[in-house]
Amino acid sequence: MKNNGGEDPPVSLNIFQTFLMKTILRLLAIGMCGSLIASCGGSEEKQAAKAPSCHNVFVTTPHVTGGGDVFRYPATVEEARTLSVGFKTPGQIKRLLVKEGDHVRAGQLLAVLDTVDYALGVNQLRVQYEQMLSEFGRQKQLHAAGNMSDNDFEKVQAGLRQLALNLKMNQNKLDYCKLYAPSSGVITSKNFEYNEMVDAGTPVFELMDNSHLEVVADIPVSTYMQRQNFKEFKGSSSLAPGETYRLSMLSLTPKADNNQLYQLKMVLSSPGSHLTPGQDLNIEIVTEGRNDGPEIAAVPLSAVLERDGKSGVWSVNPKDSTISFVTVALSGTGENGMVTVTSGITPGMTIVRAGVHHLTDGERVNILTEESPTNPGNVI
Repeated sequence: MKNNGGEDPPVSLNIFQTFLMKTILRLLAIGMCGSLIASCGGSEEKQAAKAPSCHNVFVTTPHVTGGGDVFRYPATVEEARTLSVGFKTPGQIKRLLVKEGDHVRAGQLLAVLDTVDYALGVNQLRVQYEQMLSEFGRQKQLHAAGNMSDNDFEKVQAGLRQLALNLKMNQNKLDYCKLYAPSSGVITSKNFEYNEMVDAGTPVFELMDNSHLEVVADIPVSTYMQRQNFKEFKGSSSLAPGETYRLSMLSLTPKADNNQLYQLKMVLSSPGSHLTPGQDLNIEIVTEGRNDGPEIAAVPLSAVLERDGKSGVWSVNPKDSTISFVTVALSGTGENGMVTVTSGITPGMTIVRAGVHHLTDGERVNILTEESPTNPGNVI
């Protein structure tokens, strides 16, 4: 075909037009695909946003008891007493047989004074006593024969008794040169060294009596007022998980301190091999049940939340796994991870024990029966 000028169009122009048309068609196809993908993605995001979330939770069933209360407080393990051990007579220290940190038993020899002068004094009085005792025998014969008056004979008897007492006193001082442990315990301090002079009664050692350990706690007036209902005392330590120590009340100070707290002293009824003086301990005071008392339960502190100024827990409906907020009344401080619920918990109730702050009323939850490897510590 020819144009009006009578000439055919160039071949290169036809090729360029064809290439241009194919490129435009490809771009239109890509744009339409992108629009379709975007519209599909937006629809999926909207559907995901509308879908309700389902939290994974761990649950627990509190053990409900009736009538009594359980109070939990921090306490401290203390030694029975600390003794200051010293000589009953003055002198120069000749031997020290123990050092700080040594465990000693009752009656064990701890130190010795120089006994030379004391021994000389005893020997001198013993010679005088033996001589006077021999003289007293002759005076007794004279008195029996009537050659000595009763008054003179009584003076001889009194002199002999006085000398015997002096001999005994000096013998005691010689014995006092040895210092023995008054009870079993640990030497916590040594105040003198070899060859030092020490006076009578001056502490040479400080001895921590560990014949038994005491547990001391401060309790508030609300617990003190229930002292007549105290039934049982138990202790636990984070250093010995799963181990419980039985305690017996030793004393309860009837006067409050400046913080309105009363000092409770207890003694270990069962041996605690892991316990040492100064160690922290958590105690539980269990009171007698009352017929008209409320039902109580111990729940994890992580299961409790505050909502609208009220404390509560999430109760799980076992039929459909939905949750509802239940208001509870609390008692105790929760130092050991547990808190006492005095009302609101019913027997057989299942509650969420962790992750309570991310849940909503009426939500359906997924109950986990064991720890997830991606959730160490059961924190969700």
